[in-house]
Amino acid sequence: MKTLLIAISLTFLVAPLPIYAQSVSAPTNPADYEELPELKASEILRPEILNGPHHKVREPVPTFSGSNHFSIDSDFGAFEAEGNEMLVRRINEINAIFELRDVSRTEQYKNALVKAAKSPLAAAKNIVTDPVNTVANVPKGLMKFMGRVGESVKGIGKKDQSSAAEGSKAQQLIGFSDTKRKVAISLGVDPYSTNAVLQKELDGISWASFAGGLTFQVATIPIGGPALTVTGATSTFQEVLRDKSPTDLKIMNRKILLGMGANAADAEALLNNAAFSPTAETAFVLNLKSLDGVANRGAFVRLAAKTSSNETDAIFCIETAALMGNLHKGEKPLARIALIGDFPICVAKDGTVVVALQWDYAAWTAGAARFAQGVQTQSKEKSTYLVALSGVVSPRLRQELESRGFQVQDRLTPGPLR
Repeated sequence: MKTLLIAISLTFLVAPLPIYAQSVSAPTNPADYEELPELKASEILRPEILNGPHHKVREPVPTFSGSNHFSIDSDFGAFEAEGNEMLVRRINEINAIFELRDVSRTEQYKNALVKAAKSPLAAAKNIVTDPVNTVANVPKGLMKFMGRVGESVKGIGKKDQSSAAEGSKAQQLIGFSDTKRKVAISLGVDPYSTNAVLQKELDGISWASFAGGLTFQVATIPIGGPALTVTGATSTFQEVLRDKSPTDLKIMNRKILLGMGANAADAEALLNNAAFSPTAETAFVLNLKSLDGVANRGAFVRLAAKTSSNETDAIFCIETAALMGNLHKGEKPLARIALIGDFPICVAKDGTVVVALQWDYAAWTAGAARFAQGVQTQSKEKSTYLVALSGVVSPRLRQELESRGFQVQDRLTPGPLR
């Protein structure tokens, strides 16, 4: 097995991008490989994903670097979605924006705003809209209203103590963030979404609920299921997001990471990586936790902390860990995780080398050929190999890999696909 891992490592020194990346130079005629296609939304997406009451996905879908790239026209502007999972999230957010704006036109909402203006919390409204510049001038009456947390608010207005993802500490202390989380979860969306339009609407309704006592019910149900896959713990995941503050989530996640053997420095690096929102961080940690008994999970923690620089990277880590978890609890119990460069693979208990990853569309490219050749020609052992992808494998890629002795599984988490 060690010889096999060295062989694959050599492959990835030549091809540092994931195995199906098109940019890897080919050792033979480029005509022998597939061009990554431009897919058509009408052919690959479920009808309710393609068109909805408030959105339409544009027809051209370029695919590269493992992600399908979608453009969405909506009643609230145009949105981009990098990857299948993000597409589901954005459509759910568009539906939530409609619900929030619908609520804002009701008499109940208008009455709640009047009530909020008369509330002792009225002085705190600017903490929601401009936390950095407001806290220093919070009236003494409000500090008294906040009771024993008043002392804790001192100095919170500094920019380095606020986070776009989790809301300012001041918002958390006055209780606004707690209300906002509950509103978001009731709508089936991420309270820490990077969608600026959604966040503005959430702030407005949440303020009316927090300070004005607004109560409302929504009929929105996420059309594609949860936007992030959490292995065997979907209801628990939603409850944790709703009930725990970002600080509490971090405490919980740190305990889980250390309990699975992650290095303390690596755990802190992940918990402080801005690519992982509180939601993404928790989803990734819970997915790793589901790999109970699998050795070297700390290596994946280190890799995620070191290489993730944006939301798309975080989703790759989350969904890849979820795939591993589903295989582990199903037909292919895993023994350990191994890293090949900046690439996580698994070794199953039966010795199978498992390449499981979140990937929207995979084709027979030079990188795929080099990977298969490196494994087949340099391995000294008669191991078996499984490639398990979330999305779609092209017929050509399946044929080429299977002819080389690889087992191939795709559409393991099809998300918005037909």
